[in-house]
Amino acid sequence: MSAPIILRQRSGPIITVIVWAFLAFLLGDALLRGAWETVGRFGPGLVLIGWIAFAVLWRPALVVGTDEVEVQEILRTTSVPFARIRDVRLGSVVTIETASADGATRTIRPWNAPGMPRRKIDSGLTGGTRPESQDNHPAFELLRRWEQTQADAPGTAVRNGPSAGAEDVRTRWSLGVIGVTLVLVLLVAIGFI
Repeated sequence: MSAPIILRQRSGPIITVIVWAFLAFLLGDALLRGAWETVGRFGPGLVLIGWIAFAVLWRPALVVGTDEVEVQEILRTTSVPFARIRDVRLGSVVTIETASADGATRTIRPWNAPGMPRRKIDSGLTGGTRPESQDNHPAFELLRRWEQTQADAPGTAVRNGPSAGAEDVRTRWSLGVIGVTLVLVLLVAIGFI
């Protein structure tokens, strides 16, 4: 049993921390100057900007478990059991093709999933571009675990047709993210009244 692996763009958390540091500097500067009216008026807006940076850049991820992948997007999360996956394609965009119990297919292209740049340029020593091997792809662990599941239980794979016994793909709204965003927008609106 392998622990879940969280896959996301490397730049997302870095950019989020930079945004948070800048916002903290602005808020700290206003606090040090004693500009309480400015803090009361613009503080919620700064917190909202920091929250949006988190929700858009840091939160989206692929959480790869032993029997399913969870696609965390900005406002919703989709759980895809490996038995429902028809194909996983790794490239500049990660693509997951699924099949439901009734045979309907769905293509999922996760927001901000770790992808390979379209062209990987080497240092110039070999004279140009070089193709990257698939096992160097940032989301390779998703493909590896899905293929391992197929090898362990070949009757559950849906490549040749949907498996009636497997759980279906589930999508749920991220009510916590939506709720915090609405509260912060309300606080910003109250601050400008």
